[in-house]
Amino acid sequence: MDIQLTEVGPKTSFFTAPVSSLSILFSHRFLIKNLLKRETKGRYNNSFLGYSWTVLEPALLSSVYYFLFIMLADNPDRLYPVWVIIGVIVWTCFGKCLQATVTSLTRNASTIHLVYFPRIIFSYSTVGSTIWTTVMSSFVLIPLLFIYDIQISWQLLLVPLAIFLAAFNAIGFGLLLAPANCINRDIEHLIRFIVRAGFFVSPVMWTWGMAVERGWAADVVLWNPMVFPITLARDGFLGHVTEFPLNGMMISVGWGVLMWVIGSALFSKYEHSAVKYL
Repeated sequence: MDIQLTEVGPKTSFFTAPVSSLSILFSHRFLIKNLLKRETKGRYNNSFLGYSWTVLEPALLSSVYYFLFIMLADNPDRLYPVWVIIGVIVWTCFGKCLQATVTSLTRNASTIHLVYFPRIIFSYSTVGSTIWTTVMSSFVLIPLLFIYDIQISWQLLLVPLAIFLAAFNAIGFGLLLAPANCINRDIEHLIRFIVRAGFFVSPVMWTWGMAVERGWAADVVLWNPMVFPITLARDGFLGHVTEFPLNGMMISVGWGVLMWVIGSALFSKYEHSAVKYL
């Protein structure tokens, strides 16, 4: 006997899906809070160092990249280690949010089979956990304030804002691809490659100022939506008023908003049928 699968849960209009997702977040905030705790604790379960890895990971990665750059360039800027570690922190946040959102349905297949609640919650809880651990990772920057005699100013608040913008730029694109990843897992492998390749074409080991010095490169990299968040975090940490071009800011923020609207709408439209493939 063939078993007919029935779609459960209310369907949302394509055009109202982005607003409805915000309503879902508010009405299920206690569930999201519990899932966020589960995600955060699960990352460091059975780990001796535990949450210390949130600081150790970016510090160790930045050390490797710094010494690699030393071998390629004889006389880097005095603040280059600061630029690298900030770039690593912000880019890692983006990459983890993107990959986690794309796989949010497939990683929670067992829960989806057992009980129904709005599945977009999986994506937002994972992104929320990543933002939290990224903010914790930012504490590795505190010693650098004293090592490099950087003045503490209100611009430091731009660092968490930049982290949030990086996550926001990732979640919309991830929501767009999450239903398709249920059908074809090649998508998550492709995204993993994009994150790794994007590391080098984004200002992690280089800066916006370096691109400006090369003339034509500045116009090209402006179209990378991650250039602004990383540059904003660096300027905020150093206490500078950002001189990043307005059109570059609009590209970054516009990408995030556009992808969030389209991603939320397509996720709402197709996730009911996509989970049948889990």
